[in-house]
Parts: sequence; C-alpha cells; structure tokens
Amino acid sequence: MATHEDDRAAYLAGEDRRSLGPEERAELDELRGLLGSTAAWAEPSADLEDRVVTAIAQEAAARPARPHLRRAPLLRPRWRWRWRWRLSRPAFAFGGLAAAAAVAVIAIVLATSNSSSPPQQLAMVVSGTPLAPDARGSATLTKTASGWRIELAASGLPRLAGGRYYEAWLKSRAGVLVPVGTFNDARKVTLWAGVPPPEYPSFTVTRQRAGASPASSGERVLTGAVRLPR
Repeated sequence: MATHEDDRAAYLAGEDRRSLGPEERAELDELRGLLGSTAAWAEPSADLEDRVVTAIAQEAAARPARPHLRRAPLLRPRWRWRWRWRLSRPAFAFGGLAAAAAVAVIAIVLATSNSSSPPQQLAMVVSGTPLAPDARGSATLTKTASGWRIELAASGLPRLAGGRYYEAWLKSRAGVLVPVGTFNDARKVTLWAGVPPPEYPSFTVTRQRAGASPASSGERVLTGAVRLPR
C-alpha cells in the first residue's frame, strides 16, 4: 500500500496523485523546477570554495558585531523527506546549489556570532614623558579567549633598531610590573596581556637594549592609565 511519502515521490517523478492538496502540489512543483535546472547539476569551478569563503570573510570584516541584534526566527521545513537521494556524483557536484548552500550556511553562522554579546573593551590615552615630550597616542584593550589584545597607536617616538627596542608594561596598584610586548615602531602595534588590565591599570613604554637586563630599564617614554567603567 502506497504511503503519503510514496505519493510525493511519484508526483515529483511526473505522476498525477490526487491525494496531494493544492498547496502541497505547489511546493513540489517548485522543488521539481529547481531540480530540473541545469545550473543545479553544473560542475562547479575549482576555486568555488575559496571564492565563497573569501567573500563571506570580507563581508564579516566589514560588519562590526552588533550588541542588540535580534535572532532570526527558525525556519521550519515545509516538507520532510524520508527517502534518500542516491546519486553517482558526489555532493559537491551540485554547482549552483552548492554555492548557494555554502553562502547560506556561512551567513547563518555569521548572523549567530554577530548576535552574541560584544567583547569587553577598555580604552586609554597615552602621553609622552620628559624623555619623549612630543609623544602621544591612544590604545584599545579588548578581552579575548587568549588574553587581552592591546592595540596601541602613538606618534612622536623614533623607530628603534640595532639592538634597541621599546617594551610595554602593565602595572598593578601594588607596583607589580608585567611585560606585554616589545616593538620597534609605535605607530601601529598589537600587544598581548595575560593579566586583566582592570587589576593592572597603569601602562608604560620603556626603551630597552638587547643583551641588557630583561627588567624595565626605567627609561619611560610613554605613560597612560586604563579607563575603567564606573
């Protein structure tokens, strides 16, 4: 005895099944039209996956995370399939459908990640010392799973080389210094801290020399304080 699913499969194959209602027939007609498209069976280009991933990555980079995005409602399938397609060709041979499916899946992942709470961020302004009176800049501190990422941008400091370099530090209220990275040019620097800036709110940059003591030289050229939320 034929089941309802058998009737649906038969209708897709071109048989007339009166047991199916008008709305269900319209849905199956739409699916049959998609399956009959030559684009659905075209062999994709070799760089399809790279192009899709690159396009989505560029789109994600251009869109900052939104703290109050509403979650999109879950889409309920309009029908259920209990029978399986048996094809001699691998799944990625569905050229047009594969590209559309890849974009849809990655877009859903991006929408889900964008709907999560934004990472904790802090900021600070840095200024020069008597050793570098013209130096000034700012920094953004972002909490990540790996630690705190500190993005520093400062001007008025010469580039150091030849065994000389800058080193950045965070200091606790008790006076404990923790190094957060070394660099040569302060115009655009990414530093990493393994300690929480709210507990180590003082920021300094010193001039150091390779081969000397790894401790702070005391030659501070930049200072700043992390702005803590009230």
